[in-house]
Amino acid sequence: MEKGDGRTYWHRLVGETLRVLLEPVGVEVRMEVPVVPAPPVADLILIQRKKVGKRGWTQEQRLRLADGLHDFDADQILVELKITENLNEDALMQLLIYDHLYLKTAKLKRHQLRSVIISSITSRKEFLVRHSFKPVGPVGVYECIPTCGGVVRLIFLNELADKPQNAPLKCFASRHNEQKKAFETMSHAGLLKLSVAFGQIIVGLWRLKMKNTLNNPDMEGITPEYVKQLGKEWFESMVDATPEEELFSLPKFENRLEQKLQEGEARILTRLLQRRFGSIPDWASEKVAKADLPSLEDWSLRIFDAQSLDDVFSDKV
Repeated sequence: MEKGDGRTYWHRLVGETLRVLLEPVGVEVRMEVPVVPAPPVADLILIQRKKVGKRGWTQEQRLRLADGLHDFDADQILVELKITENLNEDALMQLLIYDHLYLKTAKLKRHQLRSVIISSITSRKEFLVRHSFKPVGPVGVYECIPTCGGVVRLIFLNELADKPQNAPLKCFASRHNEQKKAFETMSHAGLLKLSVAFGQIIVGLWRLKMKNTLNNPDMEGITPEYVKQLGKEWFESMVDATPEEELFSLPKFENRLEQKLQEGEARILTRLLQRRFGSIPDWASEKVAKADLPSLEDWSLRIFDAQSLDDVFSDKV
């Protein structure tokens, strides 16, 4: 697959959105997944826990995964995207082939991998009936068992409920009203404050929606870098548009955002520490209160393998 060829590779854009959302809680998101030992790679997204162990997915991780993804117990989730194309029989067969090949290439057992198609466009009811898709769990999630074996899960972005965990993916729904509700949900839930990187890419996607170019099959060359730059420019323009007298009397916009992010990360880390180790001594609370954002994010990832508070806050790598 050639880079810089003017095409919009949707798995890279959706994958980058999920990466900046999920990596802070210890979930790795990869694009260009090698499904066979040698090139080429496929236009897929792979979602997996960074720390693979017996404990499985944490509650914090599941809270950031959309309906149809957060109930899996498998270590890895292989996702094929359909953004501007309708779902058809070829896509179903292709996913089954990818599933089989990646299972062998990654040397995984069947219970360690689940494969999913996420579709921006809602298929006709006849298609679902023809392939025996049945609703499973939340609205917008379906499964079928093909005659050749395996299980195919299907997630329709237009149908997912308006919940915070669904909103980052629903940005890519084909219906503009569903996109609009997704951005509103994230704004009301405060998701833009999860991290600077996540805030930038979501604002960039919002700007594309305002231009009616998001999910437009004729729009070429949209890259994650381009979308994040759109968001960055918006944040900077907010500061530039603020009158000088307000800028002198208020902390700089980026500093206020950074402060809010630190406060949120500190609260999450404190709750995780209390759940894992019980009552937290004053020295640990003080360390969390005075820490910068990178340290807080690092400690939050360490907590899942740490055996003591000293392991969490140790300076050793």
